[in-house]
Amino acid sequence: MESNLDTSDQVLVALRRIIRAVDLHSRKLAKRYGLTGPQIVLLKGLAHLGEVPVGKLAKEVSLSHATVTDILARLEKRGLVLKTRDNADRRRVLAKLTDSSLEFLKNAPSLLQERFVEEFGELQDWEQTLILSSLQRIAVMMEAEKIDAAPVLVSGPLLATVKETTDAMTTELPQPDKKEQR
Repeated sequence: MESNLDTSDQVLVALRRIIRAVDLHSRKLAKRYGLTGPQIVLLKGLAHLGEVPVGKLAKEVSLSHATVTDILARLEKRGLVLKTRDNADRRRVLAKLTDSSLEFLKNAPSLLQERFVEEFGELQDWEQTLILSSLQRIAVMMEAEKIDAAPVLVSGPLLATVKETTDAMTTELPQPDKKEQR
């Protein structure tokens, strides 16, 4: 099938496969373990760091402070994380694992990114650099223009159809009165 696609379509198919792999893995984790990938990432981060301020945990796992705060609230409700105020600075919130989460982590599943890091590490340096530079370039290309939030990655004739549909939906929306915007 891929031989009939032009190169840009093949890139989009590869991106869609990556997105789909992440989605399927996350669903599998949620179904089998009752936790999402980001929740497990935070638990593993806390296991590595110990009791830590939320901001430091967010930096460690490369998620926003707001996202980490939200995830920690859900983990706290399930009894997997304990949040407390820092005695030295009451504005800071500290997070740490509970005994339940320590037990969970003994048999925790591997995460998709852990397998990726292992396999990526087996590549030669030039291959790693090539992949990194290509992905960075794709990220810039996708951010360079306004991105319509379509549920799938498409290009070619189908992209034109999605673009026309999106444009039609946008023009049909009532436009706010400029006086009301002030």
